[in-house]
Amino acid sequence: MEDTHVHALDYVSVVRRRKWWLVAPLALSILVGLALVRWLPKEYTSTTTLGVLAPMVSPNLVKQSSPLDNQERLRAMSQQLTSQPILARVIREEGFGSDPQAPQIGQIRASISVAVPDPVAITNEPRRLDTFLVSYSDPDPERSQRVANRLATVFVDETSKAREEHAEDTSAFIATELRASQARLADLEGRLRASKEAYMGRLPEQTQANLQTLNGLRQQLQTNAMALRGEQDRLSMIERQIEGLKQGSNDVLVMARGNDAALPPETRAISLQRELAAARGMYTDKHPEVQRLQDELAAARRDAAADREKPEADRLAQLQIDPSYRQLVADREMGRLRIRELQRGNADAQRQIGQYQNRVEAAPMVEQQLASVQRDYDLAKQQYNDLSSQLHAAMIAESVERNRSGEQFTVLYPAPFPTEPTRPIPLRVMLVSILAGLFLGGALTLGREYFDRSVHDVRDLKDEFDVPVLGEVAPIRPV
Repeated sequence: MEDTHVHALDYVSVVRRRKWWLVAPLALSILVGLALVRWLPKEYTSTTTLGVLAPMVSPNLVKQSSPLDNQERLRAMSQQLTSQPILARVIREEGFGSDPQAPQIGQIRASISVAVPDPVAITNEPRRLDTFLVSYSDPDPERSQRVANRLATVFVDETSKAREEHAEDTSAFIATELRASQARLADLEGRLRASKEAYMGRLPEQTQANLQTLNGLRQQLQTNAMALRGEQDRLSMIERQIEGLKQGSNDVLVMARGNDAALPPETRAISLQRELAAARGMYTDKHPEVQRLQDELAAARRDAAADREKPEADRLAQLQIDPSYRQLVADREMGRLRIRELQRGNADAQRQIGQYQNRVEAAPMVEQQLASVQRDYDLAKQQYNDLSSQLHAAMIAESVERNRSGEQFTVLYPAPFPTEPTRPIPLRVMLVSILAGLFLGGALTLGREYFDRSVHDVRDLKDEFDVPVLGEVAPIRPV
């Protein structure tokens, strides 16, 4: 049995034999497409263009947050535009119903679409969305235009109100938080003040002053010690002089010479002896001055010898009238007074040195005890300062939103009246109908040919009966 080969002319002969099986479905699909174009419900779409106006106030002044990226901005606008308050207001203002229901709002929401226009020119810089296309689809072209315009107007108005309410709520919230922070700060400030008052003098910030005072007290103690030693030495010398005067000793130091007649004999003898020694250094023994001093010295010595023979009480009574003795006694009392004052000063300095030493040593412990309160106070103060600056910025933002001086939406181009329906598209419907007719006609043609068992040419005869063909008679066509 010979192999069966299919020639391209076989398909042509099939189409020629079954042309009505192909043409009839195609014609029927064209009629169906025309009927669909004519009778399918039409839908008209009207589009309005919204733009974003640049703020009249610098964004740095109101400290606006970082702008959203393009996709988040588009998603946020779509959510706002299709929110229930905006759609409910559109339904009421368009007269669709005084009490919008969820199905009605969902139906309108499904008919709304938000897109962005194509860029005018392609650049390497990132594109910032400042123009949006809001479309609304409806079977009525007039209603489609009206609802699209109404939707844009309501969106602009509601967005401005929402931004203003958001700014007011933000200011009120920050003001409430600021008052609470102020109360916490006042409480912590009172606790910190009470703690510092309890540890006054031992505070860490007073350590340097305490050290300086401590060094000053130590220097004062050293100075007092030196002055005390000097006063004690001077007092010892005065007491020796007084004791010498009482005993009539010749080694008593005469502080000053006044009236020689008023001096005690022993003291006068010592004074005259010194004068005589000085005069002999300048004159000879025969000089009248030297001889006078010798006579006076001899008389003073006799008086001193006689004075030593007197009783102790008489000698003390005579010393009481001696100016030198009285001066020495007064100097002794003054020295004792100064010594007592210096000793009290040393005792006070020692006591203060101990107090300031304890303050310096207690500063680390006080710092540790005050650390938690100070840390809480610092955090509360920082929070209060941050809230104060945030409240100031929020109040500025509220004023900007109330005056409509910030970023605002506006209607750039109102929605036009749609003249051509967006659904169905006649060309697309006819194209789909023709393609469906061709597919159906081709399927019917191939099916009819497949189930047809009649013989149409020599090759079919050979394939069917497996016999040689002697000749072929051409089809007889009528003249």
